Amino acid sequence: GDVNEERATRHVEKLHKECSKGYLQSFKEDKVVDWLLSGPPAENELIAQIYEKHHDKSLKSALEAKCGKKFFLALSALLLPPEEFLAMRMEQAMKGWGTDSNVLVRILGGLDHASKPSMCQVRDAYQRKYTRTLKDALRSELSGNFLKASIAWIDALDDPSQHLEVVTNVDVATTADGDLDQLIDDLLTEHESVDKMMASIDAQEIYNCIHGWGTSDTKLIELLCSRSKPHLQKIATAYYEQRDKPLLARLRSETSGWYKLFMTYLVESPEDADVRQLDAAMDGLGADAVGLIEFLVGRSNARVRAAKEKWEGKHDAPLVDRIRSELHGSNETLALELLKGERDESGKADERLAVNQAEQLNAAVSRWGGTDDSTFIQILAKNSPAQNRAIRTAYENKYNKSLESLIDRVSNKNLKKCLQALLLPPADYYAMRIRQAFVGLGTSDKVVCRVLGGSDKPDALAIAAAYKRKYGTVLKDGIQKECSGKYKRVAQAWVTLPDALEDPEAPIELPDEIDEEEDKEQPSSSDDEPEPAPAAPPPPAAVPVYQPPPPGTFQVVVPSNAGPGSQLIVRAPTGQQMTVIVPQGVGPGMPFAVPMPAAPVAQAQPVGQPPPDKKKDDDDDEDPMKQLLAMGKKFMATYNKK
Repeated sequence: GDVNEERATRHVEKLHKECSKGYLQSFKEDKVVDWLLSGPPAENELIAQIYEKHHDKSLKSALEAKCGKKFFLALSALLLPPEEFLAMRMEQAMKGWGTDSNVLVRILGGLDHASKPSMCQVRDAYQRKYTRTLKDALRSELSGNFLKASIAWIDALDDPSQHLEVVTNVDVATTADGDLDQLIDDLLTEHESVDKMMASIDAQEIYNCIHGWGTSDTKLIELLCSRSKPHLQKIATAYYEQRDKPLLARLRSETSGWYKLFMTYLVESPEDADVRQLDAAMDGLGADAVGLIEFLVGRSNARVRAAKEKWEGKHDAPLVDRIRSELHGSNETLALELLKGERDESGKADERLAVNQAEQLNAAVSRWGGTDDSTFIQILAKNSPAQNRAIRTAYENKYNKSLESLIDRVSNKNLKKCLQALLLPPADYYAMRIRQAFVGLGTSDKVVCRVLGGSDKPDALAIAAAYKRKYGTVLKDGIQKECSGKYKRVAQAWVTLPDALEDPEAPIELPDEIDEEEDKEQPSSSDDEPEPAPAAPPPPAAVPVYQPPPPGTFQVVVPSNAGPGSQLIVRAPTGQQMTVIVPQGVGPGMPFAVPMPAAPVAQAQPVGQPPPDKKKDDDDDEDPMKQLLAMGKKFMATYNKK
């Protein structure tokens, strides 16, 4: 029935009168039960609130002082919503020394998705009351098969789509128009449930691949590279729920080299991968402007904003201020403009506007060669790639030369590269970055890991398609030639394997495993170090000529684990041990001169006295010959007596 506030107030006064009785007065339990059962459960909550407000004491504590333990427990069930009471009973069963398993069995076994309250309601009530999940509480108190069965039962009943199979198994053609919206909602709920189930299965399969001695890399690569990044995040969540350990941390402990770095970018959430890229570009001495723009040019507005929020949450500092401190001039202006995440993403081109913008860009270059960089930035950084391509076409038609040749007149080298990148669709730009990583002496593996591993499955496949369209070769073959080991296999798989959940019928063909030297060049110990800019080869070193140390000094060579300012303990040619400090400018393997220590001064002794600790007995001061004669006389005297 409905809540009756007037009745609730009357019952409050009756309950207070009953709870105020002395020890010699009879407490009428049956009356208390009648009052609490006279209205709906919600009315009991109102009674408890009014009692506390009028009498500055909770009804629960008032009843506890008058009732026995079991009767009070029964009354508590009437005062609380059913889901909160069951949550309280489970908390009491797990609280203190030992766990009351019988209570947990009765409660958990009596709940399902159709019970009142349902398992989902009790689970939510527990987390709301005790600020931890019911599964975490069970994991801290139970073990073995009982724990596994309890978690499995909660997971099974946590599925909101269990009762929807009958509802959704209908013919859409015969469904009334008014029921279509509900049917769509039910189908989406079922889809989400299946997706969650697949993530749980994948998490268990990943554990099987990496558990025990060694890692089954073939199965691991096949599974991870045939899933999308959003699904990989669901797998990471399911893995943590199953193992109470982060999936990424476990994968990093099982891999190494570029294989490890690629896996890191692959399994990380898109915003975490972007934060890693931002840190790599800005940490250390100087900023990698191209690395920053590489992130800002190719990401969607939503992803740029998400990465900005994630970075600021991690570092407790505004990203815009950090970029201002790392970049300067036009590079700073362009980066800050792209960081706003306001680029046009409509994909439509305005031909008339393109002609006008082409004229503005042409006017931004003076006849003496100077350029107005701000005009280039304001136009190209706000347009969509389609609009910038329209500008390129309009410029060529009007001035009979390419827009790229106009951008070449920009004096800032990094800005020039970034402006040219804005003329390309993201997939084409990243394909160009991969191509540049392959060209020259060695391969820029960090670019490969960052670009391919940080891209979602559809984006990675689009980069592979753009690579083939632009350069006439298959990206998989380029990776085969330029990369090595397991890192090569995972990179090839990521740009070739389809999303198995989107297209279950598509064949999964993993590149063959070939025994070869694993990751010939290993990344640095810190995977987040910025990629070094290419530098001119150093001049050939002159053959060192031995230079003897100056008079009064001796030579010390700096060991490999020391440097300027380090303290070294050395032994001088005189045998004395001394501590020296490596001078500035002297590195490992380089010699430096150390002044020879002064000889130790002998302590003077008074004439006629023996040195300390060298005192002798009186017998020792006699001449040895006299001692021998005395011994002979003593022997002869003894012999004559005999």
